[in-house]
Amino acid sequence: MLSIPRQISLLFILFFSVTLKAQAVFKTPSGAKYHLASCRMVKNVSEEITINQAEKAGLQPCRICHPQTSEALMAPAVHKAQGQSNTTQCRGLTKAGSRCRHMTSIANGFCYQHQNR
Repeated sequence: MLSIPRQISLLFILFFSVTLKAQAVFKTPSGAKYHLASCRMVKNVSEEITINQAEKAGLQPCRICHPQTSEALMAPAVHKAQGQSNTTQCRGLTKAGSRCRHMTSIANGFCYQHQNR
């Protein structure tokens, strides 16, 4: 028998996956794309379907409203790394005598224009 926290987590995962697959999108009668409810291409004559039904029917996502695909709904979220950047402002000087505004990741602290000076 599974522990109660494990049962709850399994139920949550099951509910979440069923909910994602059943997200509603709209199909126009003559169109080859599926849309979000807020899309300007959806009119009063649109039919509400799930993303899986739309993909099985061979419909593509709209390029205006960008509804998610079933793969995107099931994929884990990608998070960008947070922290400090490895780039610093170039230590070189311009012809006018002010500091160069380029950013560089080269170890000596100079950008590509001030490397050989």
